[in-house]
Amino acid sequence: MGTWIAHLRVAEKVLAALPYLDETTFTFGSLAPDSGIPNADWSQFDPPKAVSHFQNPGESEDKIRDMEFYRGYLQGVAVDDERYSYLVGYYVHLLCDKLWVRWINPTYYMVYAKELAEQGVDYFWTLKKDWYDLDHRYVRDYPDSLFWRVYLRAPLPSMRLPFMNERALQHQTQHIRSFYSEPQARVLDRAYPYLRAETMLRYVTDCANAALKVLPLLDTVAEGETSSLALLSEAELAPYAPPLGDT
Repeated sequence: MGTWIAHLRVAEKVLAALPYLDETTFTFGSLAPDSGIPNADWSQFDPPKAVSHFQNPGESEDKIRDMEFYRGYLQGVAVDDERYSYLVGYYVHLLCDKLWVRWINPTYYMVYAKELAEQGVDYFWTLKKDWYDLDHRYVRDYPDSLFWRVYLRAPLPSMRLPFMNERALQHQTQHIRSFYSEPQARVLDRAYPYLRAETMLRYVTDCANAALKVLPLLDTVAEGETSSLALLSEAELAPYAPPLGDT
């Protein structure tokens, strides 16, 4: 559930710590799970999010079976295999989505219980204005970020997973590129009541640290365990304390 630029910011930190990863394929792998073509109101995707994020239909990101992806596609792939960095990026994306649901969402459900009870998940579109404005502010302020250097300019790698299709990958890549690179009427230098820059930075840093901790340990996860979050402590998984935003 992390934003697209949040995933690329995590990728920047992981790449800095693991220089053997291929920058281009890791970058595109980091956004590949979100390469479904949306319907008009973005409530359904092709391929479905349950497929791309290893969930059962209707489940939240907390139920992502990241170890199923690891065992099915990444385990045993050599570091020098051209697929490796792409698949690691895909895995890190799944992990970060699970962590958003552990760290951010419970606090929202506590602080905005009344609004969510009245409006349901539609209220998240109110919250998301801060998320995506922070993304736009980041790409504005960091012209050397992965978005500008790699994601916007590099050709889409030929890496493919059997449950994804070329049309979806091309469509969503172009959408993300244009969403952040084309001028939009956004006020970015403002208060952020629902998610401030410091909270987003904390999430990005904590995700990168979690990924770096669990990546070397994935083969130690018990066979029946579906999530690598089992490798993190209760303290590391605790929701962020409010307020998440400026108010």
